[in-house]
Amino acid sequence: MIGDFQALAQAIGRMWRLSDFHRAHWLARGVKENWVPGEPAELEGLPVITKEDLLAAQKRQPPYGGNLCVDPREIAQVHLTTGTSGIGQERYALTAADVHVMGASWARQYQAIGLTPGDVAVLTIPVSFFCAGLSALEGARLHGLVPVLTGVASKDLMLELLVEQRPAYLYGVESLLLQLANLARERGLRFTGLKGVQAVGASPQLLAAASEVYQARVFDVYGCTQAAAKIATTCRLGVAAGTNHFHPEHLFIETRDPASGAPVDEGEAEIILSTTYRAASPVIRFAMRDRVTLVPGGACACGDPLPGFVPGSVGRIDSMLKIRGVNLWPQQVEQILLGYPAVEDFRAQVQRRADGADELLLRVRVQASARAEAAGVAAALESLVRENTMVRPRVVVDNALDDTAGAYKVKRWTDLRRKA
Repeated sequence: MIGDFQALAQAIGRMWRLSDFHRAHWLARGVKENWVPGEPAELEGLPVITKEDLLAAQKRQPPYGGNLCVDPREIAQVHLTTGTSGIGQERYALTAADVHVMGASWARQYQAIGLTPGDVAVLTIPVSFFCAGLSALEGARLHGLVPVLTGVASKDLMLELLVEQRPAYLYGVESLLLQLANLARERGLRFTGLKGVQAVGASPQLLAAASEVYQARVFDVYGCTQAAAKIATTCRLGVAAGTNHFHPEHLFIETRDPASGAPVDEGEAEIILSTTYRAASPVIRFAMRDRVTLVPGGACACGDPLPGFVPGSVGRIDSMLKIRGVNLWPQQVEQILLGYPAVEDFRAQVQRRADGADELLLRVRVQASARAEAAGVAAALESLVRENTMVRPRVVVDNALDDTAGAYKVKRWTDLRRKA
């Protein structure tokens, strides 16, 4: 468990007084009114909350589900979750102080990259009601960076900005960064002034592109709207050799065995998150349903004593699919496809054929230089996926895949069997 337990206990006490949502959730599950755990081992006495719990409460009592803990006049921003889970988008309010913490949580990452005031930062994730774009912009301002916001600009314009603005930092979704790298490679462009490239996810393919085209280390970022702060970011070594270290300054992070629920300090763990600072829409023991591979404190070569997890190890607890009797983790397939040099992006669809058999359909977009060999790429990917997962997919090259430049979290997987 990582964080200030006394700060968490105080936050729980506030929730009994101020949050109709938390109070009702706890009382309905047998918690004695106003009970606050006295030590970390007692935390399991408070039931976790889930995305479904929050959405149900917001449907009954819009817009915040009884979880607005400040006067409405104190609200400075409103954020929605991305909705990539397919079950709806939660709504969260932030006070001005919450917004400040959200931006300040980027400081550790900017320092690790070596960014200094005056450095130009190209931020490609749109500033909208999602947390990602707003938090990056607020963090850049607090750190004294010069933000260049591309939003959903054309890739030609983005490349022009990378050439002319001479940025020290580039931030975006992995698929967009790969597309930009491929386009730059075709035009013979290389970038020498970047101190770091930050992605939401970092595949071996992106590491290779960063080394060749961006000529900079790659850094990862892990956060969520519920936290409105960074939960973990990569140390100065980058994702190739470093760790995504947890940020306990404003959060209390539980790492628990996905099967037993017992606290763990190494190996596979599920993350349970509590905010200890958030005034407007706090969460206590939010089950993120993310599993990670832990790195104990002090084990990273960078020397940071804080624990964390292996970059690229984040997977969903509830995302396992059973196809033709085989258990398949989407992350397995994603690593194969995005690690294949010719692949830019993909979409996966699990469907039921007319004969009743399950089928995994993979639509991939390939680099321009590989389009003449599309059939060979498809055959190679079918073989790789089958050999590594025991599931035989059908791979189709589809270069008209929707552009994900404006998306923070890309919904790559769809299970149509659940809709049948």
